[in-house]
Amino acid sequence: MKLTPLWLALCSLPALACGPDGCETPLTLQLTAAQCHLNGLPFLSPDNDTRTNLALLLADEQAFSLPKAPLPLPFAIEDLLNPALLNPVQAEPAPAEPAPAGPDPLLALAAGLGIEQNTTQAALERAAGWSEGRCISNNPVAAEAFLQALVDTPALGTDERSQLARQRLAMLGQCAQQVETAPEDKAAPLSAAGQGFADYLAASRLFYQGEFAQADALFAALAGQAQPWLKETADYMRIRVALNQSQQSAFDDWGTLDRNQIDQAAVQRAEQFIADYRSRYPEGRYLDSANGLLRRLAWFKGDEAALAGLFQQASRQPGNPELLNEIDLKLLMQPGFTGSAAMPQLTLVQDLRRLRLHESWDEWQPLQSGELAQQSAQFASNPAWLAYLQQAERYYLAKDYAAVIAAAPALGKGPLDNLAFSQQVLKGMALAASQALPEAEQQWRALLASQPTPLQDQLLQLALAMTLERAGRLEQVFAKESPIQSDHYRIPLLEYVAPAPLLRRMVQDEQASDTLRQRAGHTLRYKQLTHGDYRGFLQDLALASLAAPFDWQGSQEYQCPALTAVVTTLADNPNSPKALNCLGEFFLSQGLDWDQLLQRPGADTLAGSRDLFAGQQRSRLDWYQQVIASPKAAKEEKAYALYRAINCYAPSGNNSCGSQEIPLSQRKGWFNTLKRQYGTSQWAKQLKYYW
Repeated sequence: MKLTPLWLALCSLPALACGPDGCETPLTLQLTAAQCHLNGLPFLSPDNDTRTNLALLLADEQAFSLPKAPLPLPFAIEDLLNPALLNPVQAEPAPAEPAPAGPDPLLALAAGLGIEQNTTQAALERAAGWSEGRCISNNPVAAEAFLQALVDTPALGTDERSQLARQRLAMLGQCAQQVETAPEDKAAPLSAAGQGFADYLAASRLFYQGEFAQADALFAALAGQAQPWLKETADYMRIRVALNQSQQSAFDDWGTLDRNQIDQAAVQRAEQFIADYRSRYPEGRYLDSANGLLRRLAWFKGDEAALAGLFQQASRQPGNPELLNEIDLKLLMQPGFTGSAAMPQLTLVQDLRRLRLHESWDEWQPLQSGELAQQSAQFASNPAWLAYLQQAERYYLAKDYAAVIAAAPALGKGPLDNLAFSQQVLKGMALAASQALPEAEQQWRALLASQPTPLQDQLLQLALAMTLERAGRLEQVFAKESPIQSDHYRIPLLEYVAPAPLLRRMVQDEQASDTLRQRAGHTLRYKQLTHGDYRGFLQDLALASLAAPFDWQGSQEYQCPALTAVVTTLADNPNSPKALNCLGEFFLSQGLDWDQLLQRPGADTLAGSRDLFAGQQRSRLDWYQQVIASPKAAKEEKAYALYRAINCYAPSGNNSCGSQEIPLSQRKGWFNTLKRQYGTSQWAKQLKYYW
């Protein structure tokens, strides 16, 4: 889908956030098939991305850090996992002069080893290119570690340090390519210590070139090295060699794994090398990577139980958002995987997935009634998880809202973890679904007073706003003391639900944001025109000066005056054919036929209730039809109205001027009338077709 400027404008609104394919992201607590993407809400929800639910569970165990800054809902999983959001920097006054950037560590090390900056810079630029697979590790960080090891080895002479550093930089960013070695480097003699580093470089070149057997032999020979970095790194590289040997034929051109093509002997060698490494280096510099490679081997073997156990171990170490992606790819997305006793969080996440309300592309069977009772053993160590699943089953599957309300724990004082918060959210949703709106409002307000996290606060603002909207108490959303302060939730209510008096008040509210006041002003003026409140439009000119698009100065083709003059005429005579045509000309020229205000949210979303703005909404085609039917309209006016009405269906046959569906036969009749009765007009002469 091509993203037109108009569509981009629509998607900029909080009530109609859009993906690259134009999918709607509704503001609601209960996401359904109306949504194209799995977005996130900060409670354990069936329609969350599975990674979102897992992140919430791990955060309760202090094994994952949720963003400290509020995210407008629903949030994308990328926003939740973005490390930049985890610890937002406090705003400070900008210094008068920007602080100079520190030197690149690799540049600094290389300079200390006598290497020219341009040589190092060329290596860095080469490394900035695309790399994948085994070549990813041939990066500046790895080169920096090598150079630092040279610096930390007293047995090396100055010249051979420089020589070895040059050789490592020459390899940086290279993978399958043969690395050219300078003639002087080839001839220079090396000490015993230097030869160890040279052998390591030779082994690394072979590894990156895919010569695994030769690389392994050289890495193995380094086992007797006294230099600690060389010895440990060589031991670690033997793991990677064996792993790469195991998968040489296991992936097709699309990256799909074929387990039948895995070299099992190489898998066993890699597992043994990992065991040896973990034994020799219990706090080794590559321990996290070795553990990650062990998980990859378990995935190769299809051993879901072992993999879940390894993920459980890894999840106890906070600060690795990528682990969630790995778990999702290696287990949660695997067809038929429903959970694991080794990591019961995964069972909870998959059970929630199986409670999704919409038809899914998933290859998982829906959760069946009574299935949870069979999972009690998996949740023996954390019965609260099972209790929540039972509560969710009552809400989403059985729709037994009374049971959900009765099962919810009593709300205490102080902050709630994500599980306890989810229990209370389900209770609030059940109260709202039962039409117990005063009780639902009380629930949301109590939760807002319980010191919620920034993410929880966003959800509670949304929930309270929806409840007050459904209860017909919209004014309370905008009260001075209202806990609903986010424009993300207030603006949609102004645009789609608010009556004219509330819009006027918000235009004049000096405590409101400029964005909110501007949207309130735009909505007020737009709806005054589409609902026929022309006198109100003129009276409200005193609220604020006219901004685009309402500062329209008329058109030359149809000889229309400025918008204010058009509206003045309509205020005195709402049936003026010329003025109605000019009002249509204004909407056409300003691209307002598809204004975001016409894209109403769904009934179950924020701002999905009845529009309280007085009067009946009319479109440009309505005005043209009024002129066509008017016995007082002049020939020129009728001809223009017919011309424009027919063009509303060009070129697709679909109405681009409103929501009316005019039969083709009637549009043909308009065309014939224009040609026969008004054939001498410029409008009849310009129109060759009807659609």
